[in-house]
Amino acid sequence: MQESNSTEIRSIDSPKLTETGLLYSIVAFLLLSAGSYFQHRNFTSGILITEFVIILLPPLILLKLKKYNIPEVLRLNRVSLLNLFIIFSMMLFSLWIVLILNLFNLWLIKTIFGRVFVSPLPITETPLLVNILLIGGSAGICEEVMFRGVIQRSFERVSVFWSIVITGFLFGLFHMDFQKLLGTFLLGVLIGFIVYRTNSLFAGMFAHFTNNSLAVIISTLAGKLPQAANVQAGEESINDFFAMLEAMPSAQLIGVIISYVMSALFCAAALAGLIWAFVLNTSKTREANPRSRIGKITPVVLAYLPGLAAIAVMYFLAALGLSGVRPDIFSRLFGG
Repeated sequence: MQESNSTEIRSIDSPKLTETGLLYSIVAFLLLSAGSYFQHRNFTSGILITEFVIILLPPLILLKLKKYNIPEVLRLNRVSLLNLFIIFSMMLFSLWIVLILNLFNLWLIKTIFGRVFVSPLPITETPLLVNILLIGGSAGICEEVMFRGVIQRSFERVSVFWSIVITGFLFGLFHMDFQKLLGTFLLGVLIGFIVYRTNSLFAGMFAHFTNNSLAVIISTLAGKLPQAANVQAGEESINDFFAMLEAMPSAQLIGVIISYVMSALFCAAALAGLIWAFVLNTSKTREANPRSRIGKITPVVLAYLPGLAAIAVMYFLAALGLSGVRPDIFSRLFGG
């Protein structure tokens, strides 16, 4: 497996949009049913079943049944060490930007519904290395195969730009948390850009692994701080955080907002510089699909519609929960 540095644009026989639409819908239903069930029973085994059986296996079955060239479609090409270093740095600086976006997203939800509900992962129950492998490694491998490996490939039939944006949006929706949709969407777009520029899914896996692992490490370290001992994670701490901001004098609140904005701008500037260096270092990577017509749009919409509708229902139920209405049949899904 070698990193592609060819200037020749080759045509790739990638999955059709109707195929990936059906894939997205099937996996969404499996995630909402079997995935939720297994994760509720046991977090560790549930994550492994969700990632490797529910998310990874269906796209591999699709590629095998339709006889696609799996290494070519998935971009199983080598990544240079320099690119890996740049990608790691990009994910490091993007982490704070994603956090700021998620805080803004949570603030919007709190403004609308009066409170937010965030269920923390039970990462303190297992060793740090195990959590890194579970949350960083499994998601980095399995979700990248499905989204950047298969779904983004199919949308490249139409447009490279929109393939990255649409796949990032589908990726954000797939996490079933509209309270963090903005940050997850940005992360998905950034990883999609990385995969396309390097012509390597391994680059996306590494970026995804880096982001999730850094989040696990930070959460673990934060949980060990003395001042965190009396603060409950999740819903109560987030709502207390916003209540604390609302109780601040105007001048102090403005100062806090400015500090957050300035730190985000600093990280954005650093990220922009890293992206510029990354683009220069991947400028010879030219492998791509030529544009082609979608054909009839109705089958594509119908293929994606069941999965999107199922996710929309879950978001609606989550909104009901935030409004104080929790149907008993769904209470487990929202921590009730």
